[in-house]
Amino acid sequence: MPNISSVLHQNTPSMILTEIVSISGFLEAATRFIEAIPDTAVVGVVVSFASAMIVYAARQSWERKKLRRALLTEVKQMDGLKECADQMERIDPPPGRQLQPDDVPAGGTIPTVIYESNAGKVGLLRGTLGKNELEPVVSFYSQVLRYKSIINDIRENGKTSHADQEDLYDSISEIAEKRQQIIESFEFTEIK
Repeated sequence: MPNISSVLHQNTPSMILTEIVSISGFLEAATRFIEAIPDTAVVGVVVSFASAMIVYAARQSWERKKLRRALLTEVKQMDGLKECADQMERIDPPPGRQLQPDDVPAGGTIPTVIYESNAGKVGLLRGTLGKNELEPVVSFYSQVLRYKSIINDIRENGKTSHADQEDLYDSISEIAEKRQQIIESFEFTEIK
C-alpha cells in the first residue's frame, strides 16, 4: 500500500485523487479498528494484571510454606531449651547461687540462624487467607533470642546480671514448653 508522501509525488491529479480515496477508505477502516482496540486492550490489561496477581499470590504462598517449614524444623533442633529447663530444675535458684557455664547448654544447641537470616521474610507469615502466624513466631523467637543471649553471656563470661539469671531460671521452662507444643502441633499458635 502506498503511503501519502509517495502518492503526492505522483504526477497526475486523478491518480492522486484515486490514491487518496483508497487511503481514506483504509484510514476509515483503520479508525474503526482503533476504536475497537480500547475494549480489547482493557480486557488484555485486566487479564494480564489478574495473571500477574495469581502468579504473585502463588509465589508468596510457596515462599510462606518454605519459610514456615524451615522455622518449624529449626524449632525441633532447639534441644538446648529443654536441656536448660531440666538443669534449672536440678539446681538451686539464683541469687543464692550464681549460674555457672556448666549450668547452661552449649550455644549451638539453640539454633536461630534460619529466623535471623530470614527476618525480612517473616512478614510472609501474616497470611492473607490462612492463619496469621506472624505474631506467634516473632513472640517465640524474641523469647528464644533473649534467653540464648543470657545463656551465651553465662557461657562466655561466666556471669550475667542477677535479674537475667533469675529470669532465665524462672522462665526457661515456659519457653521449652512452648517449643514442645509447637513441635507437637506443627504450627506456631499463640500459646499462653
